[in-house]
Amino acid sequence: MKAKRALGGVGLLIALMLALTGSVKLNMSVTVNNEKSVDYEVVYAIQKSVLGEKSFDEFMESNGSGSRQMDIPDGATVVDYEDEKYKGKRITAANLDPAKLAESSSSESPFELKKEGDFYVISMGGVTGAENGDASSSAMAKSMFDEASVKFTFPGKVVEAKGATVDGNSATFDMLSVNESVVQAKAEANAGIPMWIIWILVTVLVVAAALILLFVLLRKKAARQAPAFAAATPYGQPGFAPQTGQAGYAPQQPAYDPQQPHAQQQPPYSPQPPVQQPGQARDERL
Repeated sequence: MKAKRALGGVGLLIALMLALTGSVKLNMSVTVNNEKSVDYEVVYAIQKSVLGEKSFDEFMESNGSGSRQMDIPDGATVVDYEDEKYKGKRITAANLDPAKLAESSSSESPFELKKEGDFYVISMGGVTGAENGDASSSAMAKSMFDEASVKFTFPGKVVEAKGATVDGNSATFDMLSVNESVVQAKAEANAGIPMWIIWILVTVLVVAAALILLFVLLRKKAARQAPAFAAATPYGQPGFAPQTGQAGYAPQQPAYDPQQPHAQQQPPYSPQPPVQQPGQARDERL
């Protein structure tokens, strides 16, 4: 359903159902992907108590405006809508050219999406048919609706939306309470970095800094312990291997025990004087 024509069915309903005060529900949402693409949705329904035994289509046809006569954008999907209180239609279109909505808007207040520098700006007339400037007609038009809202959602943060409820990158207008004949919202074109990504990056940096600090402390502790361990290891203790030629080192000989068999031990070495052979001349000089 094209925005204003489908919503223009609202004007026809006002003429056909003057006695049906507070029976119509009309909620519209436009999500901006870029200046050439929007996602569009309209929920258009009537109270079950008013429909009685009739379906939404039957009720509309019996009042001269069947839902088949509504203009629907190319590629849009139309499905039945029902909740506890209402029955009607839900019309959705993805990646819709905003120009198609502008073409079906009323000449008094057409739908418009434009990009101004780093901002998107949306403007459009009221969906209740109450923007014709006649106070009594506007009041009558609004009285037909139980609820009527328009929600604009942008890639970035909403910076201006007079009369709307703003929540981050969305602006919602209650069309039964706004006084302006044309609603307008302005928002940043770029989404920026989501906060959840920022928090993840901060957490990663904190953990990395903690690991680096722990590594440095362990290195310093190991460096302090190495000299102390070397100084605390005396000669003769396990792990100490003296080297041949060290000053003050003399190999120890096992003690000799005369009661032990000769095969198991050798007596300690004791130098003996030379034995003189018979007839050998003694050197007097010795």
